[in-house]
Amino acid sequence: MVRLLIADDEKYERESIISILSWEFGDKLEVLEARNGREAIEIAEQTRPDIVITDIKMPGINGLVAIEEIKRSLPNTYFIILTAYDYFDFAVEAVKNNVKEYILKPFGRPELIEKIRKAVACVDKEKAKRKSEIENAEKLNNLISVMENELSYYILNNTFEAIDEQMYKNYLNLTFENTCSMVIELECRDTELFNNQIKSKVGEYIKGYINLKYRAIGTYKSIKELVYFIEAPVDHSDEDKKITIVKLAVDIRKEVQRIFDISINIGIGRCYSGLAAMHTSYKEAATSLEKRCDNNIIHIENIKDNANENNHNIDSSKSVLFKDIEKYIVDNMVEELDLDTVAARFNLSCYYFSRTFKEIIGYNFSDYINILRINKAKELLRDNSISIKEICFSVGYNDPNYFSKVFKKYEGRSPTEFRK
Repeated sequence: MVRLLIADDEKYERESIISILSWEFGDKLEVLEARNGREAIEIAEQTRPDIVITDIKMPGINGLVAIEEIKRSLPNTYFIILTAYDYFDFAVEAVKNNVKEYILKPFGRPELIEKIRKAVACVDKEKAKRKSEIENAEKLNNLISVMENELSYYILNNTFEAIDEQMYKNYLNLTFENTCSMVIELECRDTELFNNQIKSKVGEYIKGYINLKYRAIGTYKSIKELVYFIEAPVDHSDEDKKITIVKLAVDIRKEVQRIFDISINIGIGRCYSGLAAMHTSYKEAATSLEKRCDNNIIHIENIKDNANENNHNIDSSKSVLFKDIEKYIVDNMVEELDLDTVAARFNLSCYYFSRTFKEIIGYNFSDYINILRINKAKELLRDNSISIKEICFSVGYNDPNYFSKVFKKYEGRSPTEFRK
């Protein structure tokens, strides 16, 4: 069914048009009416008509202004101008501005029917075109999904001899420059049926989350784990790339826990360039996951820390390292700091970092950061010209209420009470 809106301040004209169209088109047309330009705009916003027939001269907002307003939100609407001979010049101008047709008053029945029939045919053609475009887009998306799985299969099995690499790169919009693999394991629970049902949902969610920031492909249909290949920013150093991907893994783990209430473990390989090198990154990510020990997230370069950490004692070299870490935290206190990202920056496993940090510094990681921030806040609170909200943001907190809660936890009183 095609929806048509008639806008004319003369009731007789509206009724005449409705009568003719109802007789000729019957249920093929849903006809709405407006008494002026303002009503036409409001009704169009609510009902989204396919065709609008409007008089030019109406009280208040005239037909040309109404057309301009309606086109802002409904650019594909088919517009027909109704006008008396005196306003013919306006109608010609409207046609120049992409109004499809005009009808001179008084109009004859055959002319009206002919113009509406032409409009309906045009609308039907556009609808068919849009439907075809949507169907083609769906087919392309399905094709891309198949190609992602195919290429991932070739990478995992290291078989590139018979494939057209450039075709895959073009369709998937990937260069495989500075690209690493991420292998994700869902911590199993309940039944195998549950895991099969949820795996695809989690896999799709993670893929969408990664694609918000980076270009990537993934597969999770033919193997136990979820496997992704992610292009890191090309302008980053190797160390920054590693930190960026580890931070992404931290965010993914938090989001999956929040959305699905499922814990995941993540292994990460190094960044390489070239499609053939992706298998190496995948093997590294899988090895990282296999040897992760107590870590939920681990990069291949951190595995050696796990192997040797039991042999570490508090010595001068370790103390120097953690003094550097302490300085980094102090210098970046106002930034968003989390244990996984800081550990990755210094090439340490999260488990080793967490345990040794408390051993050397005397506090666990989160307590130490809070203590630093609260001590800095206490200094600033002595200056009454700075608001508590400003102090909250300047020491690294994003929520004044949370800042007050943390402050009271460590100081036994709120920032306001401390200032008094």
